[in-house]
Amino acid sequence: MKKPDGCKISGLILAAGLAERMGECKALLPMSRDSALEVIVTRMRASGVSSITVVTGGHEETVRLEALRLNCDTVFNPAYRSGMYSSVLTGVKALKDETDAFFLMPVDVPLVKRSTYRSIIDAFNEGYGAPEVVYPTFAGERGHPPLIGREMTNRILAWNGPGGLGGLLADCTKSLDVPTADRAVLLDMDTQDDYRTLLRYCIGEKIPDDGECAELLSIAGTPKKVIRHMRVVADCADRLADALETSGVKIDRKLLRSACLLHDIAKGWKDHEARGARLLRERGYPKIADLVASHKDLPGKMVKDPLVSEAELLYLSDKITDGEVVSTLKNRMLRMETRFAPGSDALAAAARRIKQASDIQKKVEKISGRPLAGIVFEPSPSLTGA
Repeated sequence: MKKPDGCKISGLILAAGLAERMGECKALLPMSRDSALEVIVTRMRASGVSSITVVTGGHEETVRLEALRLNCDTVFNPAYRSGMYSSVLTGVKALKDETDAFFLMPVDVPLVKRSTYRSIIDAFNEGYGAPEVVYPTFAGERGHPPLIGREMTNRILAWNGPGGLGGLLADCTKSLDVPTADRAVLLDMDTQDDYRTLLRYCIGEKIPDDGECAELLSIAGTPKKVIRHMRVVADCADRLADALETSGVKIDRKLLRSACLLHDIAKGWKDHEARGARLLRERGYPKIADLVASHKDLPGKMVKDPLVSEAELLYLSDKITDGEVVSTLKNRMLRMETRFAPGSDALAAAARRIKQASDIQKKVEKISGRPLAGIVFEPSPSLTGA
């Protein structure tokens, strides 16, 4: 049963721990420019969370001041030394009466994307199976934060079984898993090593890694044969990038590879490049979306630029990949001539695209000093590990 529109979603952020293994207050650790607490609050609010309460404890004054700066409510857990469940109880007791559901988020899981919060809220509002708890998952593994329905609060307050909140939620039969492409739902920071891992992820979080690409494709329902095609395109683009970098050209390799692995994510739909770009923008990947949007037809002024862009390398790699086989532009054009009627608009469009790809090929060959066939068919250092 679908829940009524306008459900009031609150956020409970648990920031009461002493962080003895970390050695510093986790809530104030910088994530790029902002504190971990500010990142969580900003993303929660952007997803539609109406009120946020921060549970304080071990670093009470510093966390409280930061929470107040962010216009959050705070509540102090005097029993913070007894473990996280005491903070859960403190936070649940402080929930506003109008709350329909609440995110329960440890402050040491700061990089969950706005789109992930939104997906969880949407799943809760749809109400399929009337879930009491909605979890984000990545690659089949449950992560943070769960969204917990108001009807669970009395059970949480009365629970005295083993395992704390985890023990109670494991006993909950009305739960729903929401697949996400957000690795950050599994990334916490208990130690300095964990923190450094999170910082590296933070720097590149707007470009999905291979695992996140795989989850995006799974969520989108992209056909397996299309996925295989995109992998060949990505390998081809890797070879082109190797040749250009050897000649001193700087290429954003992660951006290029991710765009190649996702460019046909919406294949089979009308205007698949625009639809795929829109899907990726909604998930928080605007740079990838721009490349996906232009992979079928590039702006002419881009090809005239003497430099070679990631968008052009995707375009060329896609045009010389026939299904799951790397071919040549000449052979691709011959295929188009057998597929489309002479003089048709479709054949004219195919010829124009092949001409654009040919212009990019000439640029690549001029810069690298190598023929395209030698680049794409010879072993690539990035692929062989040499």
